[in-house]
Amino acid sequence: MDLKKMNSLTKYPSILTYHQLGERGRLTEELSEGRGFSDSDDVFVYEKVDGENARIILFKNGDDIDYLIGSREELLFAKGDRIGNPYGNIAEFLRPLADKLTDRICADEDWALTAIYQESYGGKTKAAKNYTENKTQAYRVFDVFSLNKKELEHLLELPQEKIAEWRDHGKQPFYHEAEKLKFIKTMELEYAPLLTSVKGSAFPQSLEETFSFLKQFEQTQVGIDARGKSEGIIVRTSDRKQIRKIRFEDYERTFRK
Repeated sequence: MDLKKMNSLTKYPSILTYHQLGERGRLTEELSEGRGFSDSDDVFVYEKVDGENARIILFKNGDDIDYLIGSREELLFAKGDRIGNPYGNIAEFLRPLADKLTDRICADEDWALTAIYQESYGGKTKAAKNYTENKTQAYRVFDVFSLNKKELEHLLELPQEKIAEWRDHGKQPFYHEAEKLKFIKTMELEYAPLLTSVKGSAFPQSLEETFSFLKQFEQTQVGIDARGKSEGIIVRTSDRKQIRKIRFEDYERTFRK
């Protein structure tokens, strides 16, 4: 297993802001990539949890199910202590969950790799006070994708720069909403809360209307033993082809006098 290639193909892609960022970090009235949602789109609105982006990568290794744990940028741990990196307490916290998942996932189904993305929050993360008074750590899953054996073998045969190109062009086959929810429930996972869904025709486009829409989700829904301010929301279509982040920090800075 080439860990550098595995790291590259499972890195989580960056999410654009809904409105474009301008000077001094203030938003402009222009939408990122010059487009909003299509009128017929179902737009799913999730809470954006403020912590450390993390991933659990399950893969078949002969007759066994193996796993890796990573932060957004690097792999931190491999089953059997083959990698050990204490960054953000992510690996130590997620190891028990990864061990359970190797028992829960069906080895007979047609998959070779499944990447599960979650926010590891609370603990000692910078925004922990909004979620916990006792520095308790938790996680919330927000995305999943799988590859079958043929797809995985093909990708691992590519040069690393080609794998990065595949990822950067949005080729990771993320689950659609219904498929993702089914997986999460089957695996008994905690997940980022779906706050509401609206038609694309009803989704705001101006800065002022978007900020007004955002304000109804000001309090976090994932407090552990405290319930402070939410970081914002993630808005996306069912197939995830259109996904944007809308953060309080960006809009508050923009409207600050």
